[in-house]
Amino acid sequence: MSIHERLKIIREKMEAAQKRSKHPPEHVTLMGASKGQSLNSIRSATELGVLDMGENYAQDLIAKAPLCLDTKVRWHFIGRLQSNKIKHIIPYVTSIGSVDSLELAEKIMRIRESLDAARPPVPILLQVNLGNERQKAGLPPQIIESLFDSFLEMSGIRVAGLMCIPPQSKDAEKTRVHYRAMKELFDRLKPRHRNSKDWQVLSMGMSADYEVAIEEGSNCIRIGEALFGPRPSE
Repeated sequence: MSIHERLKIIREKMEAAQKRSKHPPEHVTLMGASKGQSLNSIRSATELGVLDMGENYAQDLIAKAPLCLDTKVRWHFIGRLQSNKIKHIIPYVTSIGSVDSLELAEKIMRIRESLDAARPPVPILLQVNLGNERQKAGLPPQIIESLFDSFLEMSGIRVAGLMCIPPQSKDAEKTRVHYRAMKELFDRLKPRHRNSKDWQVLSMGMSADYEVAIEEGSNCIRIGEALFGPRPSE
């Protein structure tokens, strides 16, 4: 099956899920999870209108982004970010969607200012660890709530929303309770934001469960295999 055919199926399912949602988002961003994907596959997706691409590894983003300057692709970093890679990805990214500590946010702020004081603030998403899984990055919801004001006080970054990876399950329905909790957290934090217009992104849902995520209020889904097919390395 081609990327064009897969994308058609995804968009049809996205539209149906929005109609089923009790709180349908005005727009759902389809982000290509381009981990391990070739430049040809990424370009094929962008030509079909998938302009947002999320990379998990800094070295891959740094390698791919300069070769796509002729496209309209918007790069997002969605993996664990090492401090020594921040300065290398900032020139290319539209957002950093995996911030899980005040320390990391502070480093992004300082490095952004050292590179170019006139650069607009870097949009970040706070990563939530819903299942308190030790092997996963992210902060528990209660810690996000307690630290929220501290994140907002930092200059040089713009707190744009939340992202999560729920506990893995073969049954997409089992993720519903986690996505519902994410939406509730997102809504609780919105009135606390100093500029509610900046609080825009609820990034949740991947290939196996994006329909459930949209039904529960997601407005950004990160799709890899369902869009590109299995990664070449698999």
